[in-house]
Amino acid sequence: MMMRKENRFLSVLKPAAVIMLLISVFGIVWLRSSFVTIEYRISSLEKKKTVMTREAKMLAAERASLLSVERIESTAADKFAFPDRVKVVYVKKTKDEEPYRASFAGR
Repeated sequence: MMMRKENRFLSVLKPAAVIMLLISVFGIVWLRSSFVTIEYRISSLEKKKTVMTREAKMLAAERASLLSVERIESTAADKFAFPDRVKVVYVKKTKDEEPYRASFAGR
């Protein structure tokens, strides 16, 4: 009688142990694949971060060169000048709600 109880217990315990072993193996494989996927994501994000950092440095350098005092002074000295009196256009202001009119006819 004792032999039958042990035999029944072993007949139930062996398949349960095999099932638990398979579940644990698949769980370990799934966890490992999840870690590998996360590592790939992290590496791609780190690459993006380095590219963005490099681009930010380039843009900061370009901004500094565009806002430099020497560049602004040279642009102002070379390109900006007072207009000739011949090129000035006078605009007459009317009291009505009409659009403004400009004309060269008064000269």
